[in-house]
Amino acid sequence: MMRWVGLVVAIAVVGVAFGANSSDAHAHAQYIRSQPEQNSAIAQSPIEVLIWFTESVEIQFSEIQVVDATGARQDNNDTHLHYDPTNPGVTLKPNLLQGTYTVIWRALSAVDGHRTAGTFAFSVGPPTVGPGLQSAPPPPPARISAPPRWLSAGNRWLGFTAMAAFIGAIVFPAVVLPAGLRTMKADERTSGPIARKASRIVVGTIVVALAVVSISTAMSLWLQSWSASGHTGSFQAISDVWTDTRFGEILTLRVSVIVGAILLSGLALPKLRSLLARSELVEPAWVALGICAFALPLTTSLNSHAAADRSETQLRIAIDWLHLSAGGIWIGGLLQLTLLTPVLLPLIERRAAFLAGLIPRFSQVAIGAVAVVVVTGALQWWDRLHGITNAFDSDYGYMLVAKVALLLPLMGLAAYNLLIVRPRFLAFVVGGVRTVSARVVTWERRFRWAVAGEVTLVLVILGVTAVLTETSTPISGTAASTNGSVTTAVHRRR
Repeated sequence: MMRWVGLVVAIAVVGVAFGANSSDAHAHAQYIRSQPEQNSAIAQSPIEVLIWFTESVEIQFSEIQVVDATGARQDNNDTHLHYDPTNPGVTLKPNLLQGTYTVIWRALSAVDGHRTAGTFAFSVGPPTVGPGLQSAPPPPPARISAPPRWLSAGNRWLGFTAMAAFIGAIVFPAVVLPAGLRTMKADERTSGPIARKASRIVVGTIVVALAVVSISTAMSLWLQSWSASGHTGSFQAISDVWTDTRFGEILTLRVSVIVGAILLSGLALPKLRSLLARSELVEPAWVALGICAFALPLTTSLNSHAAADRSETQLRIAIDWLHLSAGGIWIGGLLQLTLLTPVLLPLIERRAAFLAGLIPRFSQVAIGAVAVVVVTGALQWWDRLHGITNAFDSDYGYMLVAKVALLLPLMGLAAYNLLIVRPRFLAFVVGGVRTVSARVVTWERRFRWAVAGEVTLVLVILGVTAVLTETSTPISGTAASTNGSVTTAVHRRR
């Protein structure tokens, strides 16, 4: 545990030392520049307006409008891609009169599926108003209906939780549980009740996790079509999003993984009881099911902030996948620990020995997973914020700080189980204390409460992570960091 703390402190020190210079983190399709430039005055009427974004946009769900001071449209309503998927444009009516014009844009990212919106102004001829072209705003465009942020974040939380539960239900019985079962007598382990109870919990976890992942995936398609089209129940929009967008391509991959996992579950789960009785889960169907479990986070990473960067994209996606997978091993393992121990302990004669074998094995797995989470999280922090101090410049940074802060009490509870509870059970085993003694039961209760506290904290952390995926730190002075809402205000970093 002290090594965990040392690693976190070292990363913080490095971040502070090398992250002094402020830097914007890019996420969602954000405005970079335009032609004409924002707040510029040009001598002649332009032929078209072009905008460059940080990410590729889904052109069929993006729009550029140009209006005059009265709110009348002066474009030809032909939003199109000009040079590449990051560069949409719209042609203008010929011979615009001198005056100030407002460009109203909405963009749907082809990378992470989020919608952004914003406005800027330019003038034909001498500016008709003072510096910055701050004229009276034209009538705002009709607002587009969009899913509320809490619904999108809640659906992502469900998806993250179910993925972690699925991964944990694969890894825990294969790697952690055998360490506890080996402390038992052979006839006790194979007598039936223990393997039967454990297999029921693991099977139930996998079935529920796959059901929730399936529901979350269907919800994500509906929410994405709502965000893209502005309509809550358009079957045409659902079809278009699934068949004509990058989001739909990744969704097809995710659905394929889910279907594969369901089919493999039909082969692997009936064998689980006998495999647990032998404490050996190296079986082809179970391994294939595990591959499906770890493929699910990849479908999330392909549609995340990590995929937004156009340089070293594969590396960033791999880091994000490692972050999610390691978190799934840790969080899903905690969930299995919470579900299995109160059910199995009453069936086990040498309870102290069982826990003395189980806790250190889980701690070994958890330490490895947490180390990966911390290192990959630090790399992502550096890549997106370029330092510690920059975390306090945006909502994204504040949420990231909250996520890191929640890790500290979580690591404290883990240290309590490894450094205090586990030695106590070892002492009981060495001292020959009866398993039904009040002292053993008391320490079992403390262990379960500590694990329950860890599970509660990780569920909160998953909630913060879900909100982070819906949050953007925009480039200075352009886009609204909203998912699906329309605004004419300029969003600036605080």
